[in-house]
Amino acid sequence: MNFEKARRLVADLVRVNERYARDGHYRNDVRERLGRTASRIDVGVARRERDRAPRAARPYEGLVETSLALAGIRTAAREPEVVLVVDELRDGAAFAGVQTALAVAIALGDRLGRRVRVVMVRWTTPGNSVAAAEALVADRFPDTRVDGRPGVRVVRREDVLDTVFGTQDIWLATHWKTAHPLDVAATAGVVARERVVYLVQDYEPGFSAWSTDYAVAASTYRAGFRMLVNSEPLRRYLADVEGIDIAPAATFAPHLDVELLERVAAARRPVAEDGGVVRVLFYGRPSKHRNLFRLGVAALRIAVQELAPDGIRVEFHSAGEQHADVELDGGAGDVKLVSHGTMPWDDYFRFIASTGVVLSLQHSPHPSHPPFDGAISGARVVTNEFRGTRAGLHPNLQAVPTDARSLGLAVADAVRRVAADGPTGFVRLADGALGGPLDAAVDALGAALETDALGAALETEEENR
Repeated sequence: MNFEKARRLVADLVRVNERYARDGHYRNDVRERLGRTASRIDVGVARRERDRAPRAARPYEGLVETSLALAGIRTAAREPEVVLVVDELRDGAAFAGVQTALAVAIALGDRLGRRVRVVMVRWTTPGNSVAAAEALVADRFPDTRVDGRPGVRVVRREDVLDTVFGTQDIWLATHWKTAHPLDVAATAGVVARERVVYLVQDYEPGFSAWSTDYAVAASTYRAGFRMLVNSEPLRRYLADVEGIDIAPAATFAPHLDVELLERVAAARRPVAEDGGVVRVLFYGRPSKHRNLFRLGVAALRIAVQELAPDGIRVEFHSAGEQHADVELDGGAGDVKLVSHGTMPWDDYFRFIASTGVVLSLQHSPHPSHPPFDGAISGARVVTNEFRGTRAGLHPNLQAVPTDARSLGLAVADAVRRVAADGPTGFVRLADGALGGPLDAAVDALGAALETDALGAALETEEENR
C-alpha cells in the first residue's frame, strides 16, 4: 500500500469516527449492519425470528433488518392493548417524532380504555435497557405512572418472541421500518390489517436514495392500514404523490408550545437595544440530508456578499447538531457560522429570543418546528418551498425555491427588514394551517376503531346463529 492511499484511509477513518461519536442515528445504523456478525445475541434472535415466521413471511427475510421482527409473535385471547412499535426508546434519541408517537399511543389508549405497550424493533444498543426506556416514558408522560412506577411496559426486540400479545390488540406503526414488519405480519396472518394504525410523520421514502429502502418505505403507504397523519401539508402531499385519500379528520397539527413562544416574543428587543446586531440562526444538521446543510451554508455565503455594502452588523449561528465553525466570507475569516450544537430546551428558546432571522431548511413535506418557533415569536424566517407545501403557512415565513441564490437573497432581505423594523412581535398561526388538534384526530380514530369492532362482533354473532 502506497503512502497516499494509507493517508486517505486514515483520513476516512478519522471522519467516520468523528461522525460515529457525534451522531446517534449513524451509530445505530453501523451497529445494525455489524449486528449479524458482531453480536451472538442478535444472530440468535434473527434465527429464531426466521424459524418462527410463518411460511408466507419467510420470503421477506433480509429485505429490511426489521422484516421478520413481528412475524413470529404469539397471540392469545387476553385484555386488548394499544401496542406502539418504534425503532427504539433511548434518552438522547427520543425527539419530536418519538414524542408524538408516544402521545398518540397514550391518548388512544385512554380513548379506548386500554393499556399501552411499546415494542422496540431496533437491536438494543449498549447503555440502553427496558428499564431505561420505561423510565423515559414515565418521565415524559408522568400521568402514565402507576403507584409512582412506570406504567407503560416496553419490550425489546430480543424479547418479542417470548411475549404474548392479545388477539384484539391495536397496533400503532410509526417509522416505515416499523410499518413494514407489521405489513409482513399481516401478510402472514399474524396481525389483522384492520387493527393496524399507521402514524405517518413525513414522506419517509425520501430519507433514502432511489433504492430498495425507498421502494419498501413507499410500499408501506399501500399496506391497507388505517392512517393518521401529522400535518395538513403532509396529508396533501401523500394525496398528490401516492394517490392516498386521507380524511382531514385523520390529520393533526404538530404540537407547538404557543404560550412559550408568546413569552419568547415578549423577550425580544429592538436591534438598537441589542448592540445593533442582527443575529441569524441556521438550523444546521449536517448528518440529516433532508435539512440541506451544505445548501444552507452556500446560501449564507451569498447573503454575506449581498449584505457587504449595507454596513449592517450581522452574526451567524447554527443550532441542531454540532459541527465545525464555517467561514462565510471567502476565507477572510471575519465572518463565521458559529456552531452551538444541540441546545438544551430552555437555552434554545432563550437564543431564539435574541435571533432576528432564522434559516431553516427541510427537503420534505412535513413542516419542522424551528421555522414556526421563529415565525410565531416574531423573527423573519426563510425556508425552502417543497411542492407547494410551505407557501402561505405564516406571514413571517418566506418559502423560496430550493437553490442557494434564492435562499441567500431571501436571508439578506430578511436581515435588512429586521435591521430597519425590528421583530414583528407575536403572530399566532392561523387555525387549521397545519391541521386540527391532536385530541380531535385521536377521538375520530378511536370512534372509527370502536365502530369497526362493533361491526365485527355483530357479524360474528350473526354467523353463530
